[in-house]
Amino acid sequence: MLLMNAVKIFVAIFLSVICSFVNAQQPYLYFNKLTVQNGLSHNKVNCILQDQRGFIWFGTDDGLNRYDGRYFTVFRHEPGNSSTVSGNIISSLLEDENGILWIGTADGGLTKYDYRLPASKQFKQYKHLLNDSTSIPDNIINDLLQDRKGYLWMATGTKWVLRFDKNTEKFEMPASVGTKSALRLCLDRDNVLWVGRQGGGLLKVNTKDLSFEIDKRYSDLYAKVPHATVTSLFRDGNDNIWFGSWDKVLYRFNVDTKTEEVFQQTAKENYAFPNDEIQDFAEDGAGRLWMGGRYFGLTIYDKKENRFFNYRYDVSREGTIADNHINCIFIDRSGVVWIGTGRGVSVYNPAQQPFVQTFLPGKSEDITIYDFYKDEKNTLWIGTNKGLFVQSAGSNSFEQRPLSYKGHPLAVSRFFKDDDGTFYLGTNFSLFIYDRVKNSISLLPNTEKDAVVYNIIDSRIVSIIKDTIGGHSSLVVSPYGHYLAYYDLVDKKWVSRTDTLLNILERFNLRDNLLRKIYKTKEGEIWLATAKSGLGVWQKKSYPSLSYLRNDPASDKSISNDNVYDIVAGTQDNLWISTYGGGLNYFDCTGKKFRHISSTNNLLEGLQTDEVGNVWMVSNGNLHRYDPRVNTYLSFMLPDLEKSGGVKGNIYKDTDGNMYVAGSNYFICFKPGAVRSLVKEPRVYFTDFKIFNTSYGELLQEKSARLRYDQNYFTINFSAPDFYGTPVEYSYMLEGFDKDWIDAGDRNTVSYSNLDGGNYTFKVRTSHKKDNSHSQYAAFNIRVIPPFWKQFWFFALCAMAVAGAVYTIYRYRINELLKRQAIRNKIAQDLHDNVGSTLSSISVYSQVAKIYHQQKKYDELQGTLEKIGSTSSDMISEMSDIVWTINPRHDDLKQILERMQSFASPLLAAKNMQFDLEYDEELEHHSLNMEKRKNFYMSFKEAINNAVKYSEATLVKVEIKLTDPHHIKMIITDNGKGFDVHQHRKGNGIWNIDYRAREMKGKFEVKSSPGNGTTLVLEFPIP
Repeated sequence: MLLMNAVKIFVAIFLSVICSFVNAQQPYLYFNKLTVQNGLSHNKVNCILQDQRGFIWFGTDDGLNRYDGRYFTVFRHEPGNSSTVSGNIISSLLEDENGILWIGTADGGLTKYDYRLPASKQFKQYKHLLNDSTSIPDNIINDLLQDRKGYLWMATGTKWVLRFDKNTEKFEMPASVGTKSALRLCLDRDNVLWVGRQGGGLLKVNTKDLSFEIDKRYSDLYAKVPHATVTSLFRDGNDNIWFGSWDKVLYRFNVDTKTEEVFQQTAKENYAFPNDEIQDFAEDGAGRLWMGGRYFGLTIYDKKENRFFNYRYDVSREGTIADNHINCIFIDRSGVVWIGTGRGVSVYNPAQQPFVQTFLPGKSEDITIYDFYKDEKNTLWIGTNKGLFVQSAGSNSFEQRPLSYKGHPLAVSRFFKDDDGTFYLGTNFSLFIYDRVKNSISLLPNTEKDAVVYNIIDSRIVSIIKDTIGGHSSLVVSPYGHYLAYYDLVDKKWVSRTDTLLNILERFNLRDNLLRKIYKTKEGEIWLATAKSGLGVWQKKSYPSLSYLRNDPASDKSISNDNVYDIVAGTQDNLWISTYGGGLNYFDCTGKKFRHISSTNNLLEGLQTDEVGNVWMVSNGNLHRYDPRVNTYLSFMLPDLEKSGGVKGNIYKDTDGNMYVAGSNYFICFKPGAVRSLVKEPRVYFTDFKIFNTSYGELLQEKSARLRYDQNYFTINFSAPDFYGTPVEYSYMLEGFDKDWIDAGDRNTVSYSNLDGGNYTFKVRTSHKKDNSHSQYAAFNIRVIPPFWKQFWFFALCAMAVAGAVYTIYRYRINELLKRQAIRNKIAQDLHDNVGSTLSSISVYSQVAKIYHQQKKYDELQGTLEKIGSTSSDMISEMSDIVWTINPRHDDLKQILERMQSFASPLLAAKNMQFDLEYDEELEHHSLNMEKRKNFYMSFKEAINNAVKYSEATLVKVEIKLTDPHHIKMIITDNGKGFDVHQHRKGNGIWNIDYRAREMKGKFEVKSSPGNGTTLVLEFPIP
């Protein structure tokens, strides 16, 4: 279906120009040109191909070029880099059914190119290696061809013809006889491969069984035989084989008669073959054969008329073929003909041919064209800054008629023919009556008396109409820059702004001296195009009065810009108005409302409408068309745009509907009905995907690209191959980031950075039209993987962690409160147990002392008082220990060790017992919580008290050390009498120490025997 549509488009385009080939005279062809100045890597183009996506590929003497109608992408060989094309002299191109491009080079063998692979694997080289018999036998490839079985055939420079199996990647030489240099290949309808050789004529190889046939006459290289060297081969639509040769004769093998036919010019005759060495062939949709010659340019053979048309380079004419030496010819699916030469590429675009460019004679000075007029005899009159140019009907030549008045050279800027047949010329001097037969001019009577119209100062008459003013028939003109003036045909005088009696500036309400056009409709209504005051409305009275419709920024019903350039009537008595800065406006004359056509260019100049209502406009050097029926806007690439700046000014339409636009030194005439929009909107393709300028084009073949969060700077390249001649414009949108479509103009690359994690869809669309009626777009899905700290599971984990932390803090506070409460309870219990019992004892002792006092038992009383004192001292010491242990300033072990020293030393010294305290200095840097501090100290104190009371020792040694970073061991040893730990029942002291050890999650051990002293070991963990 795609192929059928392409053929239909191809034929349809050529139908627009086919009629010219059946005429007796040679048809005019205009060629555009592509060179290194446009981006081509080298001007010598050896081969051309259009791939399945529509891109045009050029093989040059310096690299491979991909072209989309505007931009070139160049691929070159890099020595030592196997991921590039194998050579720079590209001699042949072929694309297989899988879309793989095969590239033959004259300096590097064969290359396989697949754009769908990673950048480092897109090119695969097949080069001849001296020590590898399996490599390609020759690096010089002259031509490529694929047979019906999928084998690739190569015409080589020194190794005959090769067959390549693309699956096994093996090369074969099925016919290694005769001349070794093969130039061209062609496959006939019977699967026989025709090989054009250098000096050996034709070799024919049966691609089925690899049998071959040669003409033995060519074994003698000096034999006088035809087409000894075949330079080109081609099979036409009728299966005939055409070939060119060094003998400058054109040959055709007639497949029906099995005979060889010769085309050769034997005498000077029209439409005969120009006796050239044909380098390449192509066949267009109408069956015409296009041939590129080595010496005489392009030759087109019309088989129906049996005529040859020859086109050569002409330095004096624009639009001729770039060079007479043609290397290759290719016709793409839209009917555009591409011709490779040694001076670039010549491009024949059938869609551009309705626009015929005609140059005026005499290019010593630039000629500016102002106006056209085609009379009743079909004579074309052209008003220029160099007078008149006249082209008679049926003539290709021009007659130049320079005009002058009293020594003043005249520039003819406007034509006007009155109803009575009088022909007027608006010039840079004044308004003249012109006799077209005698070529004479005359001023209207009394013109010399008006200072404005006579010898116009630095200006010219740009517009002329006829109307009634003050009851008299008058000619109204605009001498640009001087308001307007009119000539009273009854009173025979001019009235201008210098007329103090009528004072037309005030009476007519003339506000703008820059009047570009005075336009009179068929109904007699008059409108003025002003440069500063908008659209002028001529209100008909005995003496007219002007009002102005100007731009109102607050109203979308006003004119879009006050700089009005041109006015033309539309349908239903409405107007089309071009503005220089505000584009095209449609004016409803009844409702006095404007509608701005936003799709048009802003800088519009001349306007004209065709018979079906299309509005044609000049803008930016080009021609544009707006179709109000379907609201579409198209631009057309005219010839010679780049050299001269294109066309400008007004558009003239003759009585036959032909339109004329002018550029510097030339004009273009066209039939609006012959300009067709024959092609569909170009399809856009993604051509590359780069992450930080590194190509990852292979991702474009996936359903979506998955990018890490640190790969979120990427560039997308895209292209819409189109060669219709109308500029292609792009718009794009990244769904998930962009809020709306973004116009990119002709820019075909977009970059994004710092995207958040998520799913995105990049869309790009393209169109010739400016009506936002895009129906197709290309899309590519992108997923940016967010960093783990932005993913859902991480948020959930954080939420759980926060919840856990909150709960942990909550439980910690509860536990701390419980611990505090437990400590309070413990302190209360200790106070209750120790202080309460002690106070009870004191109370009992006090009663006993009282009794002893009453009984006057003073010795017993003394003993009782001593017990009260001792008990009170113990209680005070106990209270001091409790207060000291709960003070947080005493958390560190250094404080505890100092207190131990201060407690034990005086107590043991009082009993004549030596005290020795040893500890690891590292202990001073550790601390204990309140509970452990209390239990540790009280255990020590309990052990010392026991030693004092029961050991009868002379030495008490305490050793405190770290057994590991998280355990403290305290060893208390005395040299006392000892005891049997198995028979002796634990006392309160030993029991208390054991209890406190368990509270500290530690262990306590007693080692003793009678006569050997006692050792207490306490070990407990620390943070």
